[in-house]
Amino acid sequence: MSTETLSRQGGSRPASVAQKTGAGGKRRDIQGLRALAVTLVVVFHLLPALLPGGYVGVDVFFVISGFLITAHLLRELEATGTVRVTEFWARRVRRLLPASLLVLAVCAVLTFTVMPGITRVQNFFEIAVASGYVLNWNLAASAVDYLNASNPESLVQHYWSLSVEEQFYLVWPLLLVVAVFLAFRGRPPRGEIAGRTSHGGTTRRAVLAALLLVFVASLVFSIVETARSQPSAYFITTTRAWEFALGGLVALVPTLRLGGIVHAAVSWVALAAIVASAFLFGAGTAFPGSIALIPVGATALLILLGDSDSPVSPQRLSHVAPCNGWATSRTRSTSGTGR
Repeated sequence: MSTETLSRQGGSRPASVAQKTGAGGKRRDIQGLRALAVTLVVVFHLLPALLPGGYVGVDVFFVISGFLITAHLLRELEATGTVRVTEFWARRVRRLLPASLLVLAVCAVLTFTVMPGITRVQNFFEIAVASGYVLNWNLAASAVDYLNASNPESLVQHYWSLSVEEQFYLVWPLLLVVAVFLAFRGRPPRGEIAGRTSHGGTTRRAVLAALLLVFVASLVFSIVETARSQPSAYFITTTRAWEFALGGLVALVPTLRLGGIVHAAVSWVALAAIVASAFLFGAGTAFPGSIALIPVGATALLILLGDSDSPVSPQRLSHVAPCNGWATSRTRSTSGTGR
C-alpha cells in the first residue's frame, strides 16, 4: 500500500495519524523514513564496520508497514464492516511477485553456472524456500547468525525480511476481520453504521484489543527467545510481530499535536535514537529483544508526530524530491511497503 492511498476521512472524530497527509495524499515524512531505512540497510551490508547496527533499518520498515496496512484495512472495515481479503492478497501478489521471481530466477541461473557443485543443492533449496516466502524460518532453523558479518551469507539471504513482510500481509487482514467479527458476535457492521464508528466504537476497540494482544505477546516472546537463541530469534516472524502491531496502534490514535519547537525537538531526539542504534548496535547486541524498543519506538513516535513545515524540523529533509522518489522506488521493489 502506498502513502498515496492515505486520504482524509470525514466525520467529527479527531484526525488520526493515518489521516494526516500532505498534498496529493502523501506522507512525505514516511517517505523520508523509508529513505533512511534503505540507507541504513545498504550501508550495513556494504560497510558493516562503519554501521554495525544498520540492520535496524529493517525494523523501521516493519513499523511503517504495520502503520500503512492497518490504516488501509481499518478504513475498509469502518466503511463496509469487513475486508475483501482475497482482493488484498491479490494486490500484494501483483505488486511483489514478478520482481521477486525475476531475482530468484537470476539467482538460480548463477547457482547453476557459477557455483561449485557441492553448494548447488543447498542454494537451489534456499531459492525454492525463498520463492515460498518462508526463508526466514529456514534461516532460523539453520541457526544462521545474520549479525556476524564474517559468516558466509546465503545467496538469497536478503529475502528473509521480505518473507516476514509477506507473512504479515497474509495474517493481518484475517486478524482484524476476526477481531471485528467476534466483537459484533458474528454480525459485523456494514455501510453507514460502520462508517459512523468513532474512536470509542466497537470496530476500533476490537482492532485495538487485537493489536495490543499481538504487541504484548510478541514482545514478551521476543525478549525470551532472544535470550534463549538470538540467531534464530532474529529471523522468526513471531519475534517481529510486535513491531507491525506498534505501527498499527499508531494508526488508531489521534494526531499528536505539539508546538513547532517542541515538535522539532522531539522529532530530532527520535531520529537520533534510530541513527544512534545503527552506530552503537552490532553483532554482539541481543537483538531483537527489549533493546529493539529503541529504534522501533522512535520510528513509531516519528510517525505519530507526522509531517512538519518547520524550518528546524528533521521532517523538512523528507520534502526534498529526490528523497521521496528514491525511497518509493527502492521500497516498492524490495520490501513491498510501497503498496
